[in-house]
Amino acid sequence: MKNGKKIVALCTSRIYDPQIQGYVEILNESLKKQDARLWIYAINADIYWKEDNLPAETHVFDFIRYDYVDVVIIMDEKIKSRGISRKIIKDASGHNVPVIVVDGKYEGTVSINYDYAAGFEQIVRHVVEHHGVKKPHYMAGFKDNKFSEERKEVFKKVIEENGIPFDESMVSYGDFWAIPARAAAQKLIDEKRIPEAIICANDIMAINVCDVFKENGYKIPEDVIVTGFDGYDEALLANPGVTTVSCKTQGLADTVTNVIFECFEGKNKDEYSVLPVLMENESCGCDHNASAEVMLMRRFNNNFYRFQDDIREYQGISVAMQVSQTREQMMICLHSYFTRNMCCIVNADCFESDRNFFLEKEHSDKYRILYDPYHYSAYPDPFDLADVVPEYEKRVETGYPLIFNALDFMGKTFGYVCYLFENYDIIDYSKTTSLTHTVDSGLGGYVNMQYQHYLMGRLEETYKTDALTGLSNRLASHVAFEELKNDPEAQGKPLTVIMSDLDGLKKINDSLGHSAGDKAIASVAEALKNSCPEGSICVRFGGDEMLAFIVGDCDCEEIIRNIKSKLIEKSEECGIRISASCGYYITTLDQHTDIDSVIRKADERMYENKHKDSE
Repeated sequence: MKNGKKIVALCTSRIYDPQIQGYVEILNESLKKQDARLWIYAINADIYWKEDNLPAETHVFDFIRYDYVDVVIIMDEKIKSRGISRKIIKDASGHNVPVIVVDGKYEGTVSINYDYAAGFEQIVRHVVEHHGVKKPHYMAGFKDNKFSEERKEVFKKVIEENGIPFDESMVSYGDFWAIPARAAAQKLIDEKRIPEAIICANDIMAINVCDVFKENGYKIPEDVIVTGFDGYDEALLANPGVTTVSCKTQGLADTVTNVIFECFEGKNKDEYSVLPVLMENESCGCDHNASAEVMLMRRFNNNFYRFQDDIREYQGISVAMQVSQTREQMMICLHSYFTRNMCCIVNADCFESDRNFFLEKEHSDKYRILYDPYHYSAYPDPFDLADVVPEYEKRVETGYPLIFNALDFMGKTFGYVCYLFENYDIIDYSKTTSLTHTVDSGLGGYVNMQYQHYLMGRLEETYKTDALTGLSNRLASHVAFEELKNDPEAQGKPLTVIMSDLDGLKKINDSLGHSAGDKAIASVAEALKNSCPEGSICVRFGGDEMLAFIVGDCDCEEIIRNIKSKLIEKSEECGIRISASCGYYITTLDQHTDIDSVIRKADERMYENKHKDSE
């Protein structure tokens, strides 16, 4: 419960699937009447029971706030991952939150299952008993698949009850999909084994079987009856319209709603069932079923034409985010008409330019608001995940569900996006996949680009900086000097070059080792840099020679005294006698100043002083 309202968490996939969208609408409207709220955690692709390489988007279920949630609903057949379902159940159990599983059965949960066997039996009896078919054929899904084999047993039972002996030649396998179903249908034609009816285990196979037979000159249903199962929109719009069995949203949502309220009261049973509904159509010889046809055509047209324009906009947002130079620019890119129904929460480490979130294993548990249409910020504000979404109360008061997708890039989850549509428009629901991908690629690309800029900067610094002393190297000093010459503010000002050379480097190396020599060189560099005015260009010119370019007035004698004083202190600290000879040359800076000439003159002064000191 949050803010006095009970919370139901729905775990599913593809909320833009018409069956899921309709189910959400009925479920949410029922919950609103009881002043409860629906949070939807969704992935955008079915996993198809492949447990070995789960996509990063499945981590959306890790963001479920069990401390607030009163009931969890898992659409097991939609997610298609027993591993994911088990993890949700385990996490919920750890918080004593009851779990309702739709289309699945797990220990310790309440199960709500379509009675697929009874639904498939309706369509087999319709074909065999109503249309009098004596030579039926079953187009199965995957071999040994639970649902496929169950429907095979129903097929066998019904035809034998009607005096038709069953044998395995009456079964083909179309793997629940188009290409294998087409191949299986073509094989029947090539082998001249044309049945009176082909009863398919799902609608996709039925539509493609019809297509193959028509391509080979057969008429549907005059020559061959074809039926499907599932009640997909495509079956209604096919030519001919396919007879199917619908796992109706209404029946499922009503049952789930009743079970939720029973869970609230602690009165639920362990198992419930929902009966699918036969939808007669042209492919079996019945009248055309026009239910919802006009609405479906309008929906498909809207999806096609509107999505073409929207996709271009999404791509533009993503590209603009990726090439942004600053966080503020990147965040501004998300403020758009197309993003007004979402907000984004991301791991704070995404904003660390000296790190690449997607290349590191360990991350902080801190999050920030990347985007919130209710509030503009130039810098991503900190966010506590316990708040679920920014301005939670304002959002839930609309009465519409919160829809969560995980944000992921390069196989790593970095936060979540939450959608709130003040309607149940399937077109809006369909946008969530593209919008989530827009943020995925936009922020992911931005993080990668920022890290590349950081690495290039480091590489450039390495290229320009002497590793031992931290001063500019000789090549970099020439570049910096050319920039000075062309700086209008520096023109006509005094230019001082101070040269400094370590005394007795060979003696230090020979007696104390090269590491001591390196320490002495670094000490001279440090003394030179710390003695010169801020903004001076300090350079390691040669092995033990350092120089500094100083623009503007300065007291050269004072600088040299400071250098010598600092080296005396360093000598006492290190236990090594470190001293340096210094010299300087002053000229006026203009565009014709010759860097080599001024360095040479300062070098001459420095050696004059070195000889004086040695006498």
